[in-house]
Amino acid sequence: MSFKILIVEDQELYAEQLEMLVDKLGYEHLGTVDNSTNALGIIMKNIPDLILMDIHIEGTHDGIELAEMIHQSYDIPIIFITSLNDDETFARANQTKPVHFLLKPFNDVQLQRMIELTVSRLQNENKESILSSKEEWENDFLFQDYFYIKTRQKLDKVALNDVLFLEADGHHCWVQTSQKKFLVRMPMKELSNRLPNELFMQTHRSCIVNLKKIQSVNLEENVILFENHQAPLSKRNKDLLLQKLNWI
Repeated sequence: MSFKILIVEDQELYAEQLEMLVDKLGYEHLGTVDNSTNALGIIMKNIPDLILMDIHIEGTHDGIELAEMIHQSYDIPIIFITSLNDDETFARANQTKPVHFLLKPFNDVQLQRMIELTVSRLQNENKESILSSKEEWENDFLFQDYFYIKTRQKLDKVALNDVLFLEADGHHCWVQTSQKKFLVRMPMKELSNRLPNELFMQTHRSCIVNLKKIQSVNLEENVILFENHQAPLSKRNKDLLLQKLNWI
C-alpha cells in the first residue's frame, strides 16, 4: 500500500526540496499547496497519511490554524516545518500535537530520518489496530453499516444513516437519531475516530454531524438544522462544512 504525503509550503525552494525527497523515498506525493483552502480541498478528495506543513503560509489561516481545522474532522499526523522558533509559536503548534517540529533551514538527512521514523511508527500503529479489531465487540459499539449501543442489559441497533448528530457531555456522548436519543459511555473524541470521515464531520467542539442528514444551514446564526433538531456550527468550521456540502 502506498503512503500518501501532502505538502503545505509557500516558499518555492523549500517546496521543491520537500517534493524531491518525498519522491526519492518512494512515497506518493498528493500535491503541494501554499494555503489552507487548497489544502482542505485536496484532503476532502484524497486523505493523506501524513502532512508536511509550514506554519507561515498564504491565506487567512496559518499552518497551526489549518492543523486545528483538519483535526476537527480527520486524524492526520502533521510534521511542522518552519523558520519560526519563538516560544509562543511553539506553544501554539504544540497544542495541535504534531508528530514532529523541524526548524528551517534543514538538510535532507534530517528530514528523511524524521519522515521515515514517522512512517514506520504509523504503519506499526495500523498493524496493532488491525490486530485489536477483533476485540471491538466488547465495547459499547460495533461499527459496520450500523452499530449497537449498549443500554443497561440491552443492545439497540442503530444504522449510521439514522444518526443526525452527536453531542459531547463531559466524558460521555449523546447520539441523536430522528426518533431517539442515546447516551454512550465514551468521550466524543474517541467516538469520532470510529466514524467514517466521508459521512460525519465535527462542526463544533461539542458536536459531530451526519452530513447527509443536514436539511439547511443558518449562516447568520451558525446553526445546522435537521428535521426537528438543530446543532451548533463554529465560525472556524464553517468554511470546511460549506466545502463538504458543495456549496455554490
